[in-house]
Amino acid sequence: MVKSFEETARERKNYVEQARAAFHNSEQTYTKEQAPPETVGGTSTLGIRFVIAILLFACFVYCDQEKITFQGIGTQQIVQQIKWKPFPTEKIEEVLGNINISGSH
Repeated sequence: MVKSFEETARERKNYVEQARAAFHNSEQTYTKEQAPPETVGGTSTLGIRFVIAILLFACFVYCDQEKITFQGIGTQQIVQQIKWKPFPTEKIEEVLGNINISGSH
């Protein structure tokens, strides 16, 4: 027996509804546009992360002004590590710049 398009569509719709009902959680119903925020106990962690970032920056500036080191590492070494490029991007750009990508020969 061959099923009609309407019967197949109805069966698929019922299956989707059953799957949604099985996994439905009333607390977390989000769409792609409304991604769940990063939360701890129902509140956003953005403020906490911002305060931590400000404190770390303030500590860095203080250590730089007072020439404080931690296990022999100073602020200048930290800045050098931030500037360091472990991957030679200039060489890759040079090599890729020579490659001609086109559909016609």
